[in-house]
Amino acid sequence: MIPSPVLKFYLNNPPMAKRNFWDKVFFWRQLQSAKLMENISLIFFVGILGLVYIANSHYAEKQSREIRKVEKDVQHLKREHMQVLSTLMHEKKHTRIESEVKTLGLAPPQSRPYRIVVK
Repeated sequence: MIPSPVLKFYLNNPPMAKRNFWDKVFFWRQLQSAKLMENISLIFFVGILGLVYIANSHYAEKQSREIRKVEKDVQHLKREHMQVLSTLMHEKKHTRIESEVKTLGLAPPQSRPYRIVVK
């Protein structure tokens, strides 16, 4: 009996299910080196794009952490600024200044100041 062309093909090329496990895992062994060399520039380009993508994501995460840190610092400085303003407003009150000056022996004037007019 002469084997048919389909049977010859099947015997020479077993289906994927009957191949060895390692042949399935390392399917690239079956690639022809000529095909691989034709596409080597594309493979390098895709690899470089992958590296740029990873580097960009790391950079973005670092920037995000720095932004959060600066925002916390800004909030702290805002609170400190409001506290200083509140203290300054309290110190600028007329009654507060008057009480501080009395300890030095000064008193507020009893009469209006004189107006000097130069002709």
